[in-house]
Amino acid sequence: MKILPSVTPTPEQLPIISNPRAGVTLIRGAAGSGKTTTALLMLRQLSDFWARRFERAGLDEKPRVLVLTFNRTLQGYIRELAKSQLSAVDKVELSVSTFGKWSKTLTAHTDIFDGRNMESLLRRFGQRLPLPPDFVVEEADYCMGRFLPTDLPNYVTSRREGRGISPRMDAGLRQRFLDEVVHPYNEEKKVKNKADWNDLALELLDSPPVETFHVIIADEAQDFSANQLRALFHHAEDPSSIVFVLDAAQRIYPRGCKWAEAGITINRSFRLKENHRNTRQICRFAAPLLNGIEVGDDGTIPDLSGCKRDGPVPVLLEGKFSGQTKYALDYIARDVDLSKESVAFLHPKGGNWFSYLESQLSDTDKGFEYVDMTRRQEWPTGPANIGLATMHSGKGLEFDHVFLLGLNAEMLVHGDEPGDTTLETLRRVLAMAITRARVSVTLGTKPREQSDLIAFLEPGTYKRVPV
Repeated sequence: MKILPSVTPTPEQLPIISNPRAGVTLIRGAAGSGKTTTALLMLRQLSDFWARRFERAGLDEKPRVLVLTFNRTLQGYIRELAKSQLSAVDKVELSVSTFGKWSKTLTAHTDIFDGRNMESLLRRFGQRLPLPPDFVVEEADYCMGRFLPTDLPNYVTSRREGRGISPRMDAGLRQRFLDEVVHPYNEEKKVKNKADWNDLALELLDSPPVETFHVIIADEAQDFSANQLRALFHHAEDPSSIVFVLDAAQRIYPRGCKWAEAGITINRSFRLKENHRNTRQICRFAAPLLNGIEVGDDGTIPDLSGCKRDGPVPVLLEGKFSGQTKYALDYIARDVDLSKESVAFLHPKGGNWFSYLESQLSDTDKGFEYVDMTRRQEWPTGPANIGLATMHSGKGLEFDHVFLLGLNAEMLVHGDEPGDTTLETLRRVLAMAITRARVSVTLGTKPREQSDLIAFLEPGTYKRVPV
């Protein structure tokens, strides 16, 4: 699977990467603005900066550099990029990981709550509350990830950063949520001698650092919880260089908090405005999904003026999934050069939902080579240039052509009230998935079963094709 080529800094990136120094730097920008490549250019500059600093001081050790990514798929992608970009790789100790893997290694926890068991337990505790089960799980993640254990009572009165307005959570309901969900869940963990990912962050925060770093780069930082940010900051050398790369408009977990609340002072802040990935047509197609959603100062809505290229109009396929798949494979065979271009099939669920697509990819006359990229720890380096992944696993990546098929209501369940938290999250995720595409994007849905998200697309920005 191809990756981004080695990049030359743009005029917009040069002021950011020049004059590397200690302190905390914030890089913001919309999808396609080059945040990740900017971070890698900073990785190169900061590694050289700290390597030279160590050489001048006559130190025998190497500067320690940590790059944390959002998920395993992005971890492999960043690792391959870093290998090609980092000129001082032999002069630093470079670690590329996800927060989960990094924290698990440092804490040596082996009995981590399986995600499904954790969700099942939270749903059970939340049965008596007038809240949707999925929201109970998300709210618990938000509550326990934002507040330290001693500060949990503040959840009752604090403003809910990065959340929609529905379901409404008044002070009385929040207190019930603490008493009937959060506290019983934490007690159950103790009884079962289990830990969850938030516990790992808290343990890293509460213990003396096993290892500290001179350079820390956190990509997709909008989806780190406050406790994860605190734990990461706790493992920074004094002095050190820390870079947070984020776009709150692409947040897919409700974990928002103010930087000051996490104990972090931003020394330098930049916002990238140019769009180096998407065509004007793709940007125009994705932008309405984010209209009316609060993104805050750390979020950036896709800006058509930042796009410099034109391309085909996005397509919305309407028909059975088999017809959508046939259209996609015919398009690839006819219009895509797989020796040079990459293709992604992104789906809300993944897993067995890819079974039919995989059978068709294998059974076609050409026998398309493909790779399942979901949760892979290593970037696939083979000849296959067709990747299958969940929308979440596609976060931070880019492909020439993106297909989002099977966008039916059963795949994208949410509440009905205006400002519904789950609906807002799904809108962010779909916009993020669409903007993975460099050249073309194709959505697919079945009439009368289509997701409500399709209604957020603006007529005139796409072409309907019956299949």
